[in-house]
Amino acid sequence: MKLTIGFAFAALACVVAATSGVRSGTAVYHMMPARDATVSYNTFKNADGSFESLTPKGGQSTLVTFKGNRDYERILLGFNLPSQVKDPSQITKCVLNVPVPKDAPDQDYALTAYAASSNWDEDTVNAATKITSIRQLGSVNIPSGQNPGSIDVTGACQAAAEGKFSMFVDTSQPLVTFYSRDSGKPTFSLDLTY
Repeated sequence: MKLTIGFAFAALACVVAATSGVRSGTAVYHMMPARDATVSYNTFKNADGSFESLTPKGGQSTLVTFKGNRDYERILLGFNLPSQVKDPSQITKCVLNVPVPKDAPDQDYALTAYAASSNWDEDTVNAATKITSIRQLGSVNIPSGQNPGSIDVTGACQAAAEGKFSMFVDTSQPLVTFYSRDSGKPTFSLDLTY
């Protein structure tokens, strides 16, 4: 009788654990951007007379971030959650790995990530696209000549909607150029723990 009650109690505990949403372990997923682009905010004109700020820059081989007096360039990254991640709120850690830049300044600088809305397309995104920059996620200070490191962006991953999320990456001021996902060279990536 004691064995039967003990067995029934153990079986019930397994059913409760399986149906309560409690996960029994974690996995780390390494993710590349599903889309990326540079977005220009300025009043400069291209050779054909069109405004640079209205020129889509997705699909190019580089990504640029810069803050000048009349020029502002932001990197926009979009990620898709792995299909195994059913509930983004259960993501325990999400880290943006910043690659070694293609071109970096000869001075210290910082990179800051901001959560962004995901209502954009790589082929058409520009400064007129209504992409809201929600909140600062994290920042990393990079001493001159050093590799960038990573930025904790857990909040953006946990707030993913419909399996995707986006973020802007801004520089503290100097021009920094990275390779994009279209270059075939090392670019931004994400390590997500779920």
